[in-house]
Amino acid sequence: MCAIMITCRVRRIGEENIENLKIQGQPWIYAAWHNNTASAVWAERGQTVAMMASASEDGELIARGIAAFGNDPIRGSSSTAGDKAIRDMVRALRAGRLAAVTPDGPRGPKYQLQPGALWIAGLSACPLVPYHIECSRQWVFNKSWDQHKIPKPFSTVYVCIGEPFFVTKQHLRSGIETLVNEFEQRMMENVARCNQLAIGSKNL
Repeated sequence: MCAIMITCRVRRIGEENIENLKIQGQPWIYAAWHNNTASAVWAERGQTVAMMASASEDGELIARGIAAFGNDPIRGSSSTAGDKAIRDMVRALRAGRLAAVTPDGPRGPKYQLQPGALWIAGLSACPLVPYHIECSRQWVFNKSWDQHKIPKPFSTVYVCIGEPFFVTKQHLRSGIETLVNEFEQRMMENVARCNQLAIGSKNL
């Protein structure tokens, strides 16, 4: 990733969506689909972000990558050690750190939101921020469940950041299904915007 990204141009879109959070000293949770994992770990390097990684053997490789890029792996997922991971993420956010989750991981289905991210947001009083990466040229691993993506050398990498999505404990008590649908839609709108930018750059 380091060798590839040195050759790429990175454009961050939507930084204004987190500027007020920075000014207020409000931590937030990046919510990126699982097929962004490799690029996102690099893009947010060196910030001690608490990033959730599966407790499985495969997750160990991701956790090592997270640590190598200067962030903090929190081990657990919806299928393994989930409750502990949520507690650890909430603790990190309450300490003032940023966090990152892949709400369709670790097994999918692709682009289907699982509720764990919403619980982290509600319990920590920190907003979820849609986060997506697309490239003008990229490899797509179609045989993997998430169709993971890696930028090709000399491509333009678009990092798209959506508007903060706040979740309260009252929201959680009122029923999480509506929240799941609403935030999943927000994330997919951010995906569509990022795709349009990447496709448009191919035609230049």
